[in-house]
Amino acid sequence: MSSKSNFSAIILAGGYATRLYPITLDASKPLLKIDKRAIIDFSIHQLKDIEAAKEIIVVTNEKFFGDYIKWKKKLRIKKKVTIVNDKTRTDAHKLGAVGDIYYAIRKRKITNDVLVIGGDNIFEGRLPGFVNFAKNKSPSISIGVYDLKSRSMASRYGVVKLEKNNRVLEFKEKPRRPQSAIVAMCMYYFPKETLAYFREYIKDLGRDTDRAGDYIKWLMIKRSLYGFKFSGAWWDIGQLDAYHKAQRYFSKKNK
Repeated sequence: MSSKSNFSAIILAGGYATRLYPITLDASKPLLKIDKRAIIDFSIHQLKDIEAAKEIIVVTNEKFFGDYIKWKKKLRIKKKVTIVNDKTRTDAHKLGAVGDIYYAIRKRKITNDVLVIGGDNIFEGRLPGFVNFAKNKSPSISIGVYDLKSRSMASRYGVVKLEKNNRVLEFKEKPRRPQSAIVAMCMYYFPKETLAYFREYIKDLGRDTDRAGDYIKWLMIKRSLYGFKFSGAWWDIGQLDAYHKAQRYFSKKNK
């Protein structure tokens, strides 16, 4: 596979997970265990076999930086894994999802495509399928989407409306009355041609850097956006109930 098809994978682990207190007071959410594995290990497991992933970058904060260094020492994969410290210490001063992506791109001087995965996401759908889909849609931007089969549940997420060719027609962040049960996962593929938009959004426009959904909605003005439907189970560990449900699911599955 040529260098032109390579990408850098950024795993977001810079949050403070205040909604999961007290279990995340002294632990980073992606390092919480589910079926004896850290949440982040589910993503690492899928990334390790994708040849085009030239580097895995985990963005965390000053508070948990040391924990990720210890975690990295126990990894048994051949790929280059880099832990990036965004230098924040509290939730009040966090860079947010968009801010951390931009920070990692600048820190690592990334000039190739970028795959972004939320460090608190667990997904059974195959990641290589999403990567291939995104490469075929480049230089358009691609996102991972999931059909919850329930519009009431979808109101907790960014809700997506797709055309037949999987082009995103509409994106609404946590609508009260969702028009679809298809939601956006924290899974994005940014072709290298789109990386300059981060600076425009953050530096030139001074936008909020926490809500990734707001950035994606803004990007739809700049580029076409496509959604890849993941199958299998998917968990966004945003609240305690999701964490406990995921624990029960994998405990039963692996018996």
